[in-house]
Amino acid sequence: MQTDQNQNQPATITTRGQATYCPEDNKLRLYVGRVPRPEYDRLRAEGWTSTPKQSEAGKGEFAATWTPQRRDTALEFADIIEDEDAGPAERAADRAERFSGYRDKRTAEATGHADRFDAGPRAHGFQNPDRAERAAARHDRIAGRAVDAWDRADYWQRRTAGVIAHALYVSTPAVRMGRIKELEADLRRAEKNQAEHVERYEAWRTIAGLTDPAKQTDIARRFIAAEWGEIRHPVTGAPVEAYKLAEDETLTGAQIAGAWLAGHHAPESPDFQETSVSQWIRHYKLRLAYENQMLEAQGGRAAFVEMVPGGFIGSHQIQKVNKSNATGRVVSVQVWGTHTGYTKESGYTQQATRPCLVTLNIERLAANAYRPPTDAELAAFHAKKKADKAAAPKKSAPPLVNPTDADAERLQALFNAAHVARLDDYDRRHFTPAEVCRVTQATYSENSRGAHAKAETYGIRAGGVVTSKSNLWNSTQAKREQDAGPELCKVRLTGYSPRRVVVLTDKPQNPLPAALWKTPTPAETVHA
Repeated sequence: MQTDQNQNQPATITTRGQATYCPEDNKLRLYVGRVPRPEYDRLRAEGWTSTPKQSEAGKGEFAATWTPQRRDTALEFADIIEDEDAGPAERAADRAERFSGYRDKRTAEATGHADRFDAGPRAHGFQNPDRAERAAARHDRIAGRAVDAWDRADYWQRRTAGVIAHALYVSTPAVRMGRIKELEADLRRAEKNQAEHVERYEAWRTIAGLTDPAKQTDIARRFIAAEWGEIRHPVTGAPVEAYKLAEDETLTGAQIAGAWLAGHHAPESPDFQETSVSQWIRHYKLRLAYENQMLEAQGGRAAFVEMVPGGFIGSHQIQKVNKSNATGRVVSVQVWGTHTGYTKESGYTQQATRPCLVTLNIERLAANAYRPPTDAELAAFHAKKKADKAAAPKKSAPPLVNPTDADAERLQALFNAAHVARLDDYDRRHFTPAEVCRVTQATYSENSRGAHAKAETYGIRAGGVVTSKSNLWNSTQAKREQDAGPELCKVRLTGYSPRRVVVLTDKPQNPLPAALWKTPTPAETVHA
């Protein structure tokens, strides 16, 4: 009974030891020897892993990836977090040596069992048949142990090779560049969260300074209804979900604002620098400084090289340089290459190889993969680009037409007829023709935003054939578009199966091109 009471009591740390941090693997380690059971359970609950065999004489006891909470726990065990002496490479070498010992031990066991099996008799003949069967079974078990020990020896050999390969892999410059990209993304998210907190704090500070009580209470209730997390109730002092304060009609706006401000640190206060998000930001910046310095010592990466069109990646001349909006670094380049695939001109029935621009991701390439152009090469590159632009045929985009009511109804009839032609008898009898959609410019703009807009502009070819925007081409659709010729105009459409023609009621209306109505069999060619 006494034991149960002790286990239910909160764990208090009394042991003092050594705490270290290794930036190479982002791990905190505690060297504290054996700890009481409550402390052990608390460490395990926080995510610490017991690793008694990963250092000399079982000194290494616990390891965990860095977090603010684990950092505070490490400081409870030790007054300071020191640098880790043994890096991942040294630890990998120790593990490989330890695994080699396991392999040698299992090999010796397998050899011993095999020798015992060979030393045994080939035939077991006794006066008692039961005794002979037991002897034969015992002899067979020795063979089984030998085979099992050989399998375990082979397992430890694979583990040894895996440990060495992994240690070499994670230290390569390309993998280090990948870690840098992840750390930069994590830093941007943390800084965004911190900026949002500062913005919210300033908004609540403004609410607290309002002099109109009615306006202050109205704004405070709307703001607190969108908050999350617990704060203390301004009257009872009990923890409560923030959004629930909006339901308490007895609270004033000043009380709500004061409760929120009391539960959060001001951006200019020293305590704000010790919040979780601030600690993460500092941690990411320090890790980035370390990783960038290590990457520079390993020769750098092409992503940190300033590239220009006309330069070279290997033997390929760069035609275009793409940079990240977040970091400003080069992420990829476009060079001339070839593409083999089905051609649109053949109705996607025949393959052909054609030259095209190919995008190359260069972030993990070595810095010397890029060669800047000479003055002569750069001048020749710009001259060729200028000549190609002048020789290229001039393309005129088809006009966007807001059709007249008569033309819109006529085009809608083509869409309906094409859709009916693809239905079976049952669906054709229950088909309801789609109607022209008449809306204002504001309504259309609201429904045409985003990647999954409800309304878009589409090119229209002869016979009312709609140019598909899908990359999932099929030979039938390609043949329809090829037979219909070039796009004659663009029209606003919405819906699907069949599409609906959109007419803007507050914009000028114009007739559709006459060539659009020249297809004699729209039911076979229209795809709406």
